[in-house]
Amino acid sequence: MPAPDLRDHQQGPTPAGQPPAGVGPRSGPERNTRPAGRRGWVPLLVAVLIGAGVGILGTVLHLHFSWIGGTTTDEGAWVLPWGAVLALLLVASAQLWWTLRSSLAWTGGVVAIAAFTTAMAMGNWPGLDTFAVAANDYTFAVVPGPAIAGTVWIWGIPVVAIITMLWAQPLLRHPAARD
Repeated sequence: MPAPDLRDHQQGPTPAGQPPAGVGPRSGPERNTRPAGRRGWVPLLVAVLIGAGVGILGTVLHLHFSWIGGTTTDEGAWVLPWGAVLALLLVASAQLWWTLRSSLAWTGGVVAIAAFTTAMAMGNWPGLDTFAVAANDYTFAVVPGPAIAGTVWIWGIPVVAIITMLWAQPLLRHPAARD
């Protein structure tokens, strides 16, 4: 099939490298619209995937803890839930990274929501209590380390999400110069 003849549409000389007015990818009714990939569903999908991945990794990581000042039977001993702290740092860093990478403030919130939803889903998965320990008086008395680590992990995600979103706002308002 021969190519269409565009000679009738040309309107005279144009600056070097630019097509004539009315011809090219930026002409027509879709002019001045946002590219679909940049502001459409792609940032949302990536935010959900990042949040789900961080939620899985954080849920697996959060149960690491250490006893400071003795063991569980000692009166002065207390739990250091370092796994939960590292998991929360993972959520914050992933949330901040995707917020700044996408240049959209709402994507960080989606990352945090997906991480929280994934952690809750894994904790309430039917079958063995592999990923979560209930936070009640009994578990705090019998297995305080996992109960404290789980509580810090689950309820730390929304706190970290809000702090990270507030922290990212000034960085989005004054973007750094790019090469």
